[in-house]
Amino acid sequence: MEAAGGDEDGRESTTSWTNPWIAEYKRRQAMLTKMRPFEVIVMMRDLNLTSYAFSKNAEELQAHVLRYPEIGHSQPFNPDVGDPFGIELARLLANLLASVKSLISGQRAVLRDIWPKLGKELSGFEQGEYTTKRLAVFEADEAKLLEELRNYSQHRFLPYLNPAWQFSQSVPAAEFQFRLHVKPLLKWDSLTAVVRKYLEKHGDSIDLIPIIGRYTAAVREFYKWFWLKVEETMKSERVEYDAHVAELMVYGEEVFLAPDWIREVGGEPPPGWNGVRWRRRSLAEIRQRRWALGHKSFRGIIVDGQGVAVVGDHPWTQILLHVP
Repeated sequence: MEAAGGDEDGRESTTSWTNPWIAEYKRRQAMLTKMRPFEVIVMMRDLNLTSYAFSKNAEELQAHVLRYPEIGHSQPFNPDVGDPFGIELARLLANLLASVKSLISGQRAVLRDIWPKLGKELSGFEQGEYTTKRLAVFEADEAKLLEELRNYSQHRFLPYLNPAWQFSQSVPAAEFQFRLHVKPLLKWDSLTAVVRKYLEKHGDSIDLIPIIGRYTAAVREFYKWFWLKVEETMKSERVEYDAHVAELMVYGEEVFLAPDWIREVGGEPPPGWNGVRWRRRSLAEIRQRRWALGHKSFRGIIVDGQGVAVVGDHPWTQILLHVP
């Protein structure tokens, strides 16, 4: 806050004043954003956004497939362009494949941040428990096929799914499927050997929708497991962080105390409202909550060279300020 005035010579002078309670709140807020748990929270928020995009893309693709009997036969077909239903299906598939890659890359980034490599070696968690769970949840060939379809769509063309009735000796009635022709993929020089071998076993085409369904279910299971593992690893640091957040939040109630009506556009105080009495009572209630919450300090104990145990220092000290 600045105030202008004048001196004896008529020259203007400016004095400034900083609200100490708001300044303390902002200082503590900045401390929280520099803590390790906050970094992990931001990473997991971004990963969750990627997971949401993947899930919604899978839902929209499945919803479009289910509409085929309704809209597939009623739309005009242009052999030079393709039918509108198939074109939209290709677009939805492209969205799904892109989000598959984003989710894989995002999860790997979080993994390597929390369980970093040791030189060129993967962490024990990534080599062990993580890989074991991933192989148990995902059907390896199907997962690699979807990754390769994403690469193919990026470097060549969007995969096109053809609606067709499928007949087989094992199923007495014909089954309607959306099949992917494998020949264009097999002509692609960059196709990995593993996926090439997998596609060659499936003849001229492959029913892709069930593969997407199984992969989507596996992603949900694996993502939930991974999220819990991150929480488990970060638990002690997160407990400390949450304690500091709670202390700052209740302090912020005191700093930014204002009646509800003042936040409304054109708000007016209720009849007979006594601002002094309301503020005194509100501050008393907030300070009672601050007292009940207390202060938690996770400073640790170290032993000096003489064998004496000493409580360590921590930058987060108790918030002692009170707003008058």
